Amino acid sequence: MLKILFLVSLALLAASHIQSVKSSSSGGSDAGVQKLCARLFHPETGEQLELPSLPEKKKKLGGAAAGSEGAFSFSSITVMDGCLLSLWVAGSQEWGLESHSFPSGAYLNQLPGAGVSLTSYQCTCDQENKVMASFRDFKKRHIADKNENSRGNFCTQKIHRRRIYEHGRCKYLNTFVFADDNDIINVCRNQGVRISSNLYKSRNRFRIVVCRNANQNRRPPNCTYRARNANRRLYIIVGCDSNRLPVHFQRTSNRPPVFGITGRV
Repeated sequence: MLKILFLVSLALLAASHIQSVKSSSSGGSDAGVQKLCARLFHPETGEQLELPSLPEKKKKLGGAAAGSEGAFSFSSITVMDGCLLSLWVAGSQEWGLESHSFPSGAYLNQLPGAGVSLTSYQCTCDQENKVMASFRDFKKRHIADKNENSRGNFCTQKIHRRRIYEHGRCKYLNTFVFADDNDIINVCRNQGVRISSNLYKSRNRFRIVVCRNANQNRRPPNCTYRARNANRRLYIIVGCDSNRLPVHFQRTSNRPPVFGITGRV
């Protein structure tokens, strides 16, 4: 029962948005029909949940879906062409409080397991408000010079200088990879292993640092950060666009990729 609480809650949320749009449309006009943004699949029940495009701010979930053990039970996500799905998950040490975004593509076994819950989601399509990330934005947020030192005030200074914020607030977590641009680009090409339709895991380890917000009461540009995992070498997982350029930082891993097996990390 617990395994489908999230499915029921999210279905009701999505249905309420669809119904509100239908109510505002007139006659036979299709002006109120929302674009399909993403489709989630439940492996045990076989049920599918279709998420409409919601260009406004993320929608928070409450009640059972926000706090029930095992509430997050999806293992498959498909994000439509030109769309971007962002998820905020509680109860996952690996994800922390940082949102994870999924550009267009299919994702298998890329989500946290039982014991975590979805707190918020947002699904938007490129044709509506150009939300798709670019390599330039990826570079700004995640690539640092390979010779830089991550100690001291590196995190605070780098995030302040590059103005890396999230929804106008201090971003909770941000990962920097110390490498040349081409080294990261090649993860999408000959130096990465494909683990889903557009996610690639690096064949080699990269030196990284995770910057964590040190004072959540502060607002930009006064954000302060502490460095975690400074100078640790880990494999990275990135989302790549149709031009084989990295546009999304998924996460790091201490395990090498499993060659030739799609969907395994």
